[in-house]
Amino acid sequence: MNRSLLDAVEAARTIGITGHLHPDGDCVGSCMALYRYITVNYPEKSVHLYLETPPANLNVLSGLSVIDSEFTEPDEPFDLFCVCDCSSVDRFPAAVKIAEAAKKVYVVDHHMTNTHFADEGVILPDASSTCEVLYDLLEDEKIDREIAECLYVGIVHDTGVFKYQACREHTMHVAGRMLSKGVNAQRLIDDSFYAKSYVQNRLIGNAVLHSQLLLDGKMIVSTVTLDDLAQFGATRADTEGVVDQLRLTKGISVALFARQETEDSYKISLRSVDTVNVAAICQNFGGGGHYNAAGCTVTGDLADYITQISAMVMLQI
Repeated sequence: MNRSLLDAVEAARTIGITGHLHPDGDCVGSCMALYRYITVNYPEKSVHLYLETPPANLNVLSGLSVIDSEFTEPDEPFDLFCVCDCSSVDRFPAAVKIAEAAKKVYVVDHHMTNTHFADEGVILPDASSTCEVLYDLLEDEKIDREIAECLYVGIVHDTGVFKYQACREHTMHVAGRMLSKGVNAQRLIDDSFYAKSYVQNRLIGNAVLHSQLLLDGKMIVSTVTLDDLAQFGATRADTEGVVDQLRLTKGISVALFARQETEDSYKISLRSVDTVNVAAICQNFGGGGHYNAAGCTVTGDLADYITQISAMVMLQI
C-alpha cells in the first residue's frame, strides 16, 4: 500500500479538496470518497470540499450538501490541498488560487495527459478511474458503505459500467471489495448511469434523429445547438448520455457529439468502441481524457473541426 496520501493527511491540520470543472461521476465520487474518509477517520481535521454543483444523476450519493460551489477562500492557506481527477491546473480554474496558496498540493489522477502540476501525488494512467487509484491509497478496513458507494459510482462511470478498455482485473477486484461493504450496485448503476429524465430522452432522440454517418459508417456525428436546448426546455446538463447512446450504433468505431456552448464555441465529446485513441485526437485541440472517452472545447467553424477529427479517426481505423 502506498501511504503517501495518508501521511500527508496525517501531517496536515487543514485540508482542502477539489476536482475538475463540470464534475462527472469519477470526479464527484473520488472527491466525496476522500472527504468522507478523512472526516470519518480523522475527525480532528478541518476539511473543505470545493466543486461545481454535481449533475442531478449523482444525487444518488449522500452527503453532497457539504460541497462548496461558491469556492469560498479560507481564512488561512490549507496545510494540504488534494486535487482529484485533474490532469492540469486549467481543469480546476475556480480553485487555482486556493491551491496555489496551500502549503502542499497532492494530486490523485489517472489521465495520461497529466502535467504533474502538484507537489506530490499518484498518477496511474493504466487505472480505470481516479476512484480506483484512490482506493489503493486508503486503508480498506476504514472504508464504510458511504465511502464505498462514492468509489463504486466513480468506477462505474469511467468504465461505462465495466465496458471500456481500461477496465482490468484490479478494477473488478476493487468493485468487488465495494460490494462487500454493502453497496447496492443495481440502484447506483440504474439511478446514476442509466436513468434519464423525459427531457434527456427527447434530446437523445433528437440527436440520434439528426445524426450522420461518416467514414463509410465507421463514425457517427451529431450536434445539439442552443436552439435545441431552448426548444426542449433543456440545460447543458441534460445532454449527459447523448454521446454514449450514439456510441451504441452498430458498426461504428467512433461517436462524436458536439454541444453548442456559445454562438461560436462547442464542447466536443468523443467515444470509441475499440482501438481508436480519442484522447490523442482531443489533445490536438487542447483537450484530453481517456483512450476510449475524451473531449475538447473548440471555437470557430464546427464543420471544419469535424472534418479534421474525421481525418484523424481515419488514420486509426
